[in-house]
Amino acid sequence: MMDGRQTTRFRMTRAVMATYHLRAKVIQRSAGQSAVKSAAYRHGVRLWDERLGRAFRYRKPDLRHSEILAPEGAADWVFSRRELWNRAEAAERRINSVPAREIEISLPRELSADARIELVRGYVREQFVARGMVADIAIHAPLGADGVEQPHAHVMLTMRRLDPSTPTGFAKTKAREWNENPVIEAALREAKNAYRQNETPELAAQVDALDKQRNIHVWREAWATHVNSALAEARVAARVDHRTLEAQGIRRQAEPHLGLARHIERSYGFLKERVANWLAVVKRNELYRAFAPYERRDPAKFTRDVAAIRSFTDELMNQWRRRPRPARPDRQEPPSNEVSHEW
Repeated sequence: MMDGRQTTRFRMTRAVMATYHLRAKVIQRSAGQSAVKSAAYRHGVRLWDERLGRAFRYRKPDLRHSEILAPEGAADWVFSRRELWNRAEAAERRINSVPAREIEISLPRELSADARIELVRGYVREQFVARGMVADIAIHAPLGADGVEQPHAHVMLTMRRLDPSTPTGFAKTKAREWNENPVIEAALREAKNAYRQNETPELAAQVDALDKQRNIHVWREAWATHVNSALAEARVAARVDHRTLEAQGIRRQAEPHLGLARHIERSYGFLKERVANWLAVVKRNELYRAFAPYERRDPAKFTRDVAAIRSFTDELMNQWRRRPRPARPDRQEPPSNEVSHEW
């Protein structure tokens, strides 16, 4: 009986799920973005962008932790946020360059603030810094829709290896394997082509196995492993799962991440009313300006003309409302209580 009860408690513990979210994106010039501007925004500081020749200043009252992690032996300038991202921008020459990547991850509410910091540090060191990237970490804890803190982290990553022999301090060529392992990429492309020609279960399984080895899936699985280890160490029952709902056997559709849209949704009703009032005032003022010369020329005539126009439009609307409506052949008219007289 004791073993049965222990097994039951274990299963109940595993059923408690914490929130999982990891999204990778790039900061690209073709979209009007800047690594310096992005760093200033995430950390709520003022940074001067040497490429754009302007300063960016933001406030982030929900910022809880800010830190730069770099490979061993990195120069001192790497730990200066202004220096780091201006040099990363200077290393790029093309107008569509990508000077940085960002990993956005949600953090468990069940952990303490210090435990969250250690969780992010361990994951970032293992998956990114160990491969030669410099990581700029910003941990935020804004209030969620339920009024409780919603902790998450933004990790900005460099796209080139450090190289002290260059003027910028970054290598002249990008580390393409940080985007995707070229061996996995080539094998996946070949497997997909084979599957298109012959859709067999074996080839489908091969495509799925190779796809799981792509960087994004490796990063997602590693984050789930780190989070679950931290939750277990903190003696928290909740766990996360990086797999899709379908793979987990959960029959429901995934809800899209709203982010800023959630705040817009809450204020939509207020904004709609204010904008409608504003548009009405703007249109009214435009009419006033259009008719002002006529009103100044002959105020009495202007008043009579406006009254005549209003009377005309009212009569026109009344006639339209009284217009005969032909019965539709596919719909039977309801019985009427009106009495019709023909003379």
